[in-house]
Amino acid sequence: MKLSMLSDLLRDDITLSDLYRIYKEAEEEEEDVPLEKKVSLLLYDLALPSSYKGYTYLKEAILMLCDDDINTKTFTKSVYPIIAEKHNSSPQNIEKNIRFAIKKIYESNTPEELECHLGKTAIASTNPSNVKFITTCAEKLRLER
Repeated sequence: MKLSMLSDLLRDDITLSDLYRIYKEAEEEEEDVPLEKKVSLLLYDLALPSSYKGYTYLKEAILMLCDDDINTKTFTKSVYPIIAEKHNSSPQNIEKNIRFAIKKIYESNTPEELECHLGKTAIASTNPSNVKFITTCAEKLRLER
């Protein structure tokens, strides 16, 4: 949100139409954000350090699921090999690093924080499967488009 919008919100004489105008301007700004940046912001909000290999792999998997109509039943057979080839790695290594990244997300966030960022489907007593987590993130981002 721009500084001018924030200063508008702090005025005492703000009207409902002013609030609506500010909301619409902020909404238009958000629409201009590329999908890759939205994924990065989501992972940042979930406190996942970008230094983890799993961060990069998770980001790519979420982007692939958002852009393509990939069947989640064949997800591990289709997405992991593509990411592995791109990073000169193995599909098993990609899966392991993504699982570790998801574990770190669940360790560093409370259930309330997870619900705030991912919705009610993210709340579980244990870490979700890689496919479930990636699907949840992709669906959240699709709904925001």
